[in-house]
Amino acid sequence: MKICVLNCSPKDDLSITLQTILYLKKWYQEKLNEDEFEIIPAFSGTVTENIEEAVRKAELIIMSGAVFHFDVHSSMGELLDMLSDNYHDLIKDKPVTFLSTSGMLGDTMAHNRFELWAKRNDLKYINSLSLESMEILSPTGREELFCWFKYTKAMAEYYKSRTMPKAKTKGRVVLMDTCEKEIPKIASAIKAAKLRFEASGFETEVITLREKDIRHCTGCQCCFSNRTCVFNDDWEKTFEKLYLNTDMIVFFGELHYATLGNCYKTFLERHACLGRSGIEDEVIKSYFFILDDKFDREDISAFKINCETFDGLNCSYLSDVCEIDNNEKMQELYDKMTIAYNSDIMPQNGFLKNGIRTGFAKVAASVKNRCPGDYSYFKNLGCYDTIQASPHIQWLDNAEDAKKDREARLIPFKMTLSHLEELPAVTERRKFKSLSVIERQRAAARGTEIYNH
Repeated sequence: MKICVLNCSPKDDLSITLQTILYLKKWYQEKLNEDEFEIIPAFSGTVTENIEEAVRKAELIIMSGAVFHFDVHSSMGELLDMLSDNYHDLIKDKPVTFLSTSGMLGDTMAHNRFELWAKRNDLKYINSLSLESMEILSPTGREELFCWFKYTKAMAEYYKSRTMPKAKTKGRVVLMDTCEKEIPKIASAIKAAKLRFEASGFETEVITLREKDIRHCTGCQCCFSNRTCVFNDDWEKTFEKLYLNTDMIVFFGELHYATLGNCYKTFLERHACLGRSGIEDEVIKSYFFILDDKFDREDISAFKINCETFDGLNCSYLSDVCEIDNNEKMQELYDKMTIAYNSDIMPQNGFLKNGIRTGFAKVAASVKNRCPGDYSYFKNLGCYDTIQASPHIQWLDNAEDAKKDREARLIPFKMTLSHLEELPAVTERRKFKSLSVIERQRAAARGTEIYNH
């Protein structure tokens, strides 16, 4: 596969994001002999002949660059505008993705902007990755990068063939109807999704929320200490059926003011008894919706951010949100979920999760007498560790000092890259798959572990 990498970082060769591309190039081009990477500096504000030729030949385009002030860097913004204004025929129908190494709370805005740009200019957008820069030095970070790129390649191949992917191993998909009343259009979509996933080799189950007796959370906070809700209704068994042994979840519902409505919200509110540490399961999720009578098109973009925020609380991988209006587009998203499942894709650790968890860690610290489970959880993550200031910090007075500082920061990345002898080891997904989420949370509240039982 011919891969064009447009490195949009103003740091050029001193960009840490470029180091992640070099990891990919070494793994796939040098060790697997599979792909041809053409890395082009693209931050100059012009579309050069090299860029034009590389894009024309490319079967996959990767944009790499920094996230500044929660958005793509202005250097990348200039290139995106030029490509869309003057080179639309060159880029249209090309598979494209975006890689950044900020991994911060605001990255979601940058990636959403890039996705919007790609879709409005008729490119085949592939879910992008935000990886915290230092993560690439760890085995977990390299594994996440490797699995994401495996998925990206598979998606680029899928766009060429449009062949329905088969699940490599037997998996389980749950389809959840979140509507307050039966809606024929949604019932039909759920039936079609069930047939598609079963044809790919998945076991599927449908859960209808309106058929469950789930009471409203009263905010009594009794569950904060022991993770046990005072209500004995259908919430716990519905939650267990939703998550236990589940690999992918597809939510269906009617969009009310950028969310799926009260039935779904009631179910989510009862998640409070899990504490602020989240679900901690690697589940692939997508959301399908129809619009209510009072819809605004802005509801859709806000809905995606809402989904990313909630899924940022745990280790879920958000595949996409999709309006129920086009069967071909819906089938494409089901296939994207299957390809993500086959690729052992890891959760998007950079998308909101760390920022939200930092906030929850502060809350848990302030009420740790009532939330010992939350406090212990965040303490084990290192949220309360004090980071010591480096004694080697010095003022940077000029451009030469700044360049030397960047070169020094790149040394660990270059050393790690030179010592990569093998491909990253891919760990087993869903290592807690058969263990009750609720029982794990109750054990955490008691200060015990059930992971190894």
